[in-house]
Amino acid sequence: MNNTSNSYRIDDMGVARLTIDSGGPLNIISSATALQLAERLRQLAKEPCARVVVIEGSGAKTFVGGADIRELAALKPASAREFISALHAMCEAARDLPVPSICALPGWCIGVGLELAASCDIRIAAQNAQFVMPEVKIGIPSVIQGAFLSRLVGDGHARWLMLTGEAIDADTALAWGLVAKVVPVEALKAAVDRMALSLAELAPSGMRAQKRVLRTSEAPYLTDAMQHSIEIFGTAYESQDPELLMRAFLSKKGAVRH
Repeated sequence: MNNTSNSYRIDDMGVARLTIDSGGPLNIISSATALQLAERLRQLAKEPCARVVVIEGSGAKTFVGGADIRELAALKPASAREFISALHAMCEAARDLPVPSICALPGWCIGVGLELAASCDIRIAAQNAQFVMPEVKIGIPSVIQGAFLSRLVGDGHARWLMLTGEAIDADTALAWGLVAKVVPVEALKAAVDRMALSLAELAPSGMRAQKRVLRTSEAPYLTDAMQHSIEIFGTAYESQDPELLMRAFLSKKGAVRH
């Protein structure tokens, strides 16, 4: 499938590449984009020839620049639940892939971008990568894979990311266990390709069985925690804080552009 945005392709070795290509050069994720990506991932899950999935952004400077703040600013409690449910569907579709997934991470990985990356099995970052969960700075909580982050980086580091809204660099992400490898910017594609090929060469039946083991061994409370976080996200919009903070951000951004 290669004639639309957010498309995927599968080569002769069974390496599938899903490229996020929407929302401009920063690959901003709207609810519509999230639902489209979820559908692409579900389609990939049904591809019998796929042995490994690489998830990447269309540019070299950003994997995903976060959620669409203009859409976020217009949400109300009910629509906020619908919005976050779309993002949750995208992340869950990535977690549900029956084959290994690799996330290629150049430049900025923001908010839902980090949640999508956390939903993959292996994360390889370029030296210029930056990771941030900035939601608290615009009056909303980090949800969806927020509960999942503590399994990757530990509870203390997960709390730091979600409570401060500050960024960490690639070396810190490696030290925290958020990424498996950090490589020079120009070597990212080759490193991802090598890992994808090495996984694709393994027996597909054994690999699919291993993915089932890993998926079912995840802590059972995670699903409930993620669903509960969707409700919490909706209640955040009962306050005026999200709209006021996001409008201020958009106004400041517009002023800088002019």
